[in-house]
Amino acid sequence: MERSRRARQKPATIHDVARLARVSKSTVSNVIRDVPGVNPETRERVQEAIRTLEYRPNVVARQLVQQRTTLLGIVIGDLSNPFYAEMAKFVESFAAAHGYQLMFCNTQVDENTELDGIRSLIEHRVAGLLFLAYAGDAESARQAVGEQLPIVFLTCDAGWGDVVAVDDFAAARAGTQHLIDLGHRRIAYFADTVHEARAERARQGGYALALQEAGLTPSILRWHDRPQLVEAGGSICTIQTALTAPERPTAIFAANDLHAVDILDAADQASLRVPEDLSVVGFDDIAISRIARINLTTIAQPKEALARLAVDLIVGRIGGKVQGAHQRHSLPFTLLQRRTTGPSPAP
Repeated sequence: MERSRRARQKPATIHDVARLARVSKSTVSNVIRDVPGVNPETRERVQEAIRTLEYRPNVVARQLVQQRTTLLGIVIGDLSNPFYAEMAKFVESFAAAHGYQLMFCNTQVDENTELDGIRSLIEHRVAGLLFLAYAGDAESARQAVGEQLPIVFLTCDAGWGDVVAVDDFAAARAGTQHLIDLGHRRIAYFADTVHEARAERARQGGYALALQEAGLTPSILRWHDRPQLVEAGGSICTIQTALTAPERPTAIFAANDLHAVDILDAADQASLRVPEDLSVVGFDDIAISRIARINLTTIAQPKEALARLAVDLIVGRIGGKVQGAHQRHSLPFTLLQRRTTGPSPAP
């Protein structure tokens, strides 16, 4: 009955707590913020008053006074790629451990949507921005943010914030070299048409260098109209045609696991055996790549370690514990050899 009566009344205020606990408003505030130096008996009396009145601190008001929130903005380019969902999950967990919540901006791979999203995050007074990718022009995004916020680029890089990532160039080179070592000579690269430009260039560059060192010719495939048509050698054809042409690739290095799974599906439709007729390497090690039926050979990014370091870095910037020039952290990748790669088929 007492609880019902209170529910019909106005919510308790900090003044109500102070009055019941026989302390000042500032003392209540110190107890709520866990400021050291409050007498233990006083602290207990305030906490008892909070419980009795079922007082809930006004978080928004407190953050306005402090001129910052406990929100982190996170910019994601393509939520259809499970890699970003997995990364966001880790970021959310580590941010919560620091007392921060996430506010998401899904750019849908559109520059205008991205800029609008960034501006909205800033208007909501986020304390910092984490970029998992960016869809449009990096300079436009930089101008939208200005010098207002700490910025961390996680698994990507735009050159105007802290960076936490793997070495995309070296990783793609290692994945391609794995195929070369298996005897493949016609190795195609399946480009990611929605990946942020700098990381995509690095991955394609690592692939091209590995081929160049082996005296082989690069071949680039990319979606023209997913999930059927691809662009290959300047012409448009079905993905099955590209995989079964007379000079077809015997191996494909995909820019990400999602594209690699697309290739596996197309190979199945074209009656190509994997890895006997076609070897496939992905990038990211998303959860689906580890399913026994897929068992994809891939470049594994240390997602949990990347997320932990990125959150620690941005929280350090926000709190002033990390200062100075932008930092660059390159974490090690791992080539995981699974079922989708094998020796090149006989001519």
